[in-house]
Amino acid sequence: MKKEYRTKYKDSIMDYLKLNKNVRFCAADVFEYMNDKGISINITTVYRNLDKMTENGVLLRSKNPTDECCFYQYTEPGSHCEGHLHIQCKKCGRIIHLKGSFMNEFNNYVKLSYGFMLDYKASMIIGLCDNCRDAEIR
Repeated sequence: MKKEYRTKYKDSIMDYLKLNKNVRFCAADVFEYMNDKGISINITTVYRNLDKMTENGVLLRSKNPTDECCFYQYTEPGSHCEGHLHIQCKKCGRIIHLKGSFMNEFNNYVKLSYGFMLDYKASMIIGLCDNCRDAEIR
């Protein structure tokens, strides 16, 4: 088993994640936060840490539908993203965990009808959240 090392960079990034639990962010946002806190870090180190956190299930990674830029969102420990789909607002980027008893039914339907086994953790349904839809109406 590979040992997980704690570094000041990783700890500072975790601080940022906990402050921004329900907000999607990009590597540049973390980089700016670190610089504002007086922590000297290069963007490559930020990306490397975000990639490791994504691999370990701490973060969800998605691409912005408009420009293919990678964004991340913190996943609470124990959220088990393997068991549900995710919805992302195409305007603000907010991600919601789509949980419910219907997930098994949906997975069985896709498997039987199309021969696909869903990879929930990597899934993203794109739509428009209430806040952004209401803002468009105004």
